[in-house]
This record gives sequence, C-alpha cells and structure tokens, in this order.
Amino acid sequence: MNRRNSNGNRVPPPVDSVVLYERFWMCWKIVGIGTDYNEFLCGLYDICVNIFITIYYPLHLTIGLFMEPTVADVFKVLAINVTCIVCTIKHYMFRYKLKKIRAIQATLSQLDKRAMDMDEREYFSRVPKAGAQFVVNAFFGAYIMSNLAAASAALLSSERRLMYPAWFPFDWRATTLNYWVALLYQFFGITIQIIQNLANDIYAPMSLCIIAGHVRMLGMRLSKLGYDTRKSTIQINSELINCVEDHKKLLEIFEALQDTLSIAQLSQFISSGLNICIVLVYLLFYADNIFASIYYSVYFIAMAIEIFPCCYYGSIMQQEFLDLPYAVFKSNWLKQNNKFRKNMIIFTELAKKEITPIAGGVIGIHLNAFFYTCKMAYSLFAVLRS
Repeated sequence: MNRRNSNGNRVPPPVDSVVLYERFWMCWKIVGIGTDYNEFLCGLYDICVNIFITIYYPLHLTIGLFMEPTVADVFKVLAINVTCIVCTIKHYMFRYKLKKIRAIQATLSQLDKRAMDMDEREYFSRVPKAGAQFVVNAFFGAYIMSNLAAASAALLSSERRLMYPAWFPFDWRATTLNYWVALLYQFFGITIQIIQNLANDIYAPMSLCIIAGHVRMLGMRLSKLGYDTRKSTIQINSELINCVEDHKKLLEIFEALQDTLSIAQLSQFISSGLNICIVLVYLLFYADNIFASIYYSVYFIAMAIEIFPCCYYGSIMQQEFLDLPYAVFKSNWLKQNNKFRKNMIIFTELAKKEITPIAGGVIGIHLNAFFYTCKMAYSLFAVLRS
C-alpha cells in the first residue's frame, strides 16, 4: 500500500522485485522443493511426486493414446498429453536452474536499492509490479478454470468416464472403488502438473516484465543527470558511472535469464502451436457435448494466454534497452565536463547493442513469435483438415 508523508501526499512503497516471485516459489514448495520443513519427509514426498506424477502421469496418458479406438478419442487426449509431456520436460529444465534464478533475484535486489526517487518508485508500482501481478493472476485463473472444467465434464457425464482417456494397471471400470481411485488420481495428478506448469509459465513473462521495468527506471535516472545544480561535476560523473554499473548488472541478469528459459521456452512455443491446432480440430469436428465444448474452449484460450505475455514483455524489454541511448541524451550533458561526455559516449555505444531474448537460439521471444506460432498452428490445422 502507498503510505502518506507529513504533507498528506501518497508515498509509493520501495521497489521490491523479489517479492513478486513469492507465488513462483510457492509452486515449487508445493511439489516439495525449496521448503524449510523436515528434509527427509520433503525428499520422500519429492520422490513420490516425481515417480507417480511427473513421470507416470504423461506416461499413462501416452499409453492410453495408443489404445483409443477412434480419431475423435485420439484428438481428445492428444492435447493434454502433449501439454503434460512438455510440462515434465520444462519442470526438469527449470529444476536444475533454481540456483541461477536465486542469483538473478539477488542482483535484482541490488537494483531495487538504486530506485530511490519517487517517480521511479511510482512507475514500478504502476507498471512492472501491476503487470507481473496481472500475469500471475491470469495464469492461475486460466489453469484453475481448465482443471475445474475437466473435472466437471467427468463428474456430470451420464456415463462413467475419466477426466482424460488413459491406461491404468487395473480395470477402472470393474468397480466403483476402482473408478474413484482412477478419477482421484487423475484429478490430483493434473493439479500437481498444473502447479508445476504454473511455476514454469509465470517465470518468463514475470521476469521479462520486471527487467523491462528496471531498464526503464535506469533510463529515468540517466535522463535526470546534470539537472541538480546542488551537485558537483564529480558527483554527476559518479552517478553516470553508477548507471553504467546498473546497465552491466541488467545485462548479467539478461544472460542468466536467457540461460534459464531458452530451451524451455522453445518447447513451449512448439507445444502451444501443436495444441492450438489439435484443440481447434477437436472443437470443430469431434466435440459431441456441451461439457467437452466448454472445456476445450477454455483450454484453447489458455494455450493463447500461455505464450502471449512472454512474447509481449519480451518486445517491451527489447524496446526499453533500445531507448537507453535516447535517455542519456536527455540528460544535461552539454553543461558537463569532457570526462562526463567521454563516459556518456562509451555508454551510448554499449547501449546501442540490440538485446533480444531467444528461445533455443532459434526464435526471438517477442510478439512476432506469437504470430509465428499462430501461423504454424493454422498451417497444421489446414493439413489435418484435409
């Protein structure tokens, strides 16, 4: 909340990027990673989740896929099958990058302390913080609705059915107990997979949004250099050097971020393109009841939501880096000494380098990638329709 100063004016809260990652770490704690509880019990829980859900859940869907008798059933289970496989892949990719993600947060915390002016704090609260929170809430809402729609389709069906066609090592149709065991396993399993996927999916757009905000605040600091007449030329030049150091830290964060999400984001683009196509085919040609139509409509929207925020904030971050040379030219550099001007020219040359996050060294993470993914989905749809 905004506080008020002695004059009754609202004072924006201090910049805190790390607190925005709370729900990201909460998802990891739910699956037994990064908690402060009993180490043995958490380790045992982690092993069980990995064996019975992270690995077996996509496996039981894949085996069930080959047992489906009709094309409609194949398309019905194929979308969720692809999603679960990619979720497992991304989970292990991110799992072994958690130390680097904590290092990114530590550097962000250092940059938070540099944003002291009221206009920077107000901007952070109004744009990056609000944007990151909106992304997290949108993902939570979309995934919860998707899970509830799948459970409702199974429970409200006139015949006994599972949430997703799949294989079990026992006959789930034989008894009521077997049916409920299978159904509860699928519900609990997909819930854990959703939590894993949430941690994977909110990380990239949230981080890109926060970094873009820090780049903008750096530009704000640069544009104010030299206008405070109370400061000497030595102090002003020192502030420019500090801004150069901030820029180096942002580049370090970008490189670390690129390393943590590159391959995972490439797999996300591919799976989203496939799933958009698969769900569209099922909706148009095979959906035979209102519950299936509602579920796969929600699922279709969720697939689009899944990749758009990352592409959008990738473009925003790219543009903020490109705007840095213009920000430094807004400073009062004409009235500064030669040392300041030389440092400014060096910084400007460094800042002219285009910074673009790339997925797997192949696809740039920006808005063009979103449209390329949609085009890929439509091309596959045209082939499948024929």
